[in-house]
Amino acid sequence: MIIVKAPNRYINEPDILSKSGEWIVAIGKEALLITGSKALEAVKSTLLPSLASAGVSYTLQFYNGTVTRDEIEGLSQQAENGKFDVIIGIGGGKVLDISKAVGDKTGLPVVTVPTIAATCAAWSALTVLYDEQGRSTGYLPLKQSPVLALADTRLLAAAPKRYLASGIGDTIVKWYETIVNVKEDPHSIDVRIGTNTAKLALEILQQHGPIAYQEADHGEVTPSFIETTNAILLLAGLVGSLSGQSSRAGIAHAIHSSLTHFPETQNTLHGEKVAFGLLAQVVLEGKSDQEIQELGELLHVFGLPITLQQLGITEDAASVAKRIAKGVILPEPAVSQLAFEVNEATLAHAIERTDQLGRAITQKVLV
Repeated sequence: MIIVKAPNRYINEPDILSKSGEWIVAIGKEALLITGSKALEAVKSTLLPSLASAGVSYTLQFYNGTVTRDEIEGLSQQAENGKFDVIIGIGGGKVLDISKAVGDKTGLPVVTVPTIAATCAAWSALTVLYDEQGRSTGYLPLKQSPVLALADTRLLAAAPKRYLASGIGDTIVKWYETIVNVKEDPHSIDVRIGTNTAKLALEILQQHGPIAYQEADHGEVTPSFIETTNAILLLAGLVGSLSGQSSRAGIAHAIHSSLTHFPETQNTLHGEKVAFGLLAQVVLEGKSDQEIQELGELLHVFGLPITLQQLGITEDAASVAKRIAKGVILPEPAVSQLAFEVNEATLAHAIERTDQLGRAITQKVLV
């Protein structure tokens, strides 16, 4: 059995938020807007007037916390106590994730409005969970994706380029994480579809990503920027839209989750930690030095962390690598099907070696 979860509509175009009301009114007329102060400032001259013109009333709920089960429960109660018929999440990944989770719990349709292109949260039927200290506690699968995702490329192009880089890192990893799980049997069709979609995203980012990264910050919507944001929001989202019977080992994301338990990484973004995890994964796979070098240099072009120090960790690499490896959690059935060995020792060695290679790349010295 294959389950497909995707938005009913995904619109990626400049100034779409100025026309957002006409799309949202068909979904609901009493909206709970979950957002942050910066995100609201970014859309107040476009989305809010459009909602008013379309006859959609709204109540603002500011959210700047961590996506915990308690926070989801609290916001869900607020949503149920009101007379809302739609939830609109406006902001980055955490705001969109909690908006989707509240919609899932209350049965209300969700509209996502990303203000940064840092993850595929605007599309996915998944919420990443944390504890009060910001440490990853797992994932909450949702019954469905948002009904509508509105990606205003003019707004996204004005965001700091660091967020775009994070989204690029989080998307590049999709191909590397899916390809290692591919098996030639009828029950893995979902993984094979995901792999080919992820490959397209990787090819687009290799061609257009560096150009879009250089163009970001200025609010200019160029062909390369459109291609890049579609890869991050649409294609990366599509990779996770299909799920079947086979379990998958998301190694780079598992390393990311372990890294969230290190307070030193608090100021790094999701895609930044994932990027380091990706480089560690290809080392773990035993890829050639040339392939590892090329990937590391590509990540470095986007300013993504490829050393422990860039993640904020300054203690001895060998020691911290063991602690990171100990915190990596992967599904055993998927690990047993991999073509390379994955355990605490091999993970620790790969993480330490990644730090060495990363330092060499940043210093332009080959190890």
